[in-house]
Amino acid sequence: MKRAKITEELAYGTALDRLTGVDRPAAAKPPEPTEPVPKSEPHRSAVIKLSVFLNREEDAYLENLASTAKFSGGKKLSKTKLIEAMVRAFRQTNLDVRGVRDDQELLKRVTEQLR
Repeated sequence: MKRAKITEELAYGTALDRLTGVDRPAAAKPPEPTEPVPKSEPHRSAVIKLSVFLNREEDAYLENLASTAKFSGGKKLSKTKLIEAMVRAFRQTNLDVRGVRDDQELLKRVTEQLR
């Protein structure tokens, strides 16, 4: 009897497929049930990469928050997770940015919103 030959490429796809996320349909793979995604958490395909430029003091502040979480009995938080949480918190407020002309005015409005 002839044995089936399974190569690494057949099992895992090519390196390019793995890097680019191209999925080939698998014959033996059953379809996964779909569940509704709650609105509070974005769907992973809807996530985008964003570059944020911070000065050293702002970066140090985020690092300090992350380390404080770790050394107070929790896990170290990534700066990305901290920024995500801040954005989600501000989405729940009624921050009015209409007519903002510069960074100082924006900072003043954000500070007022926190109070």
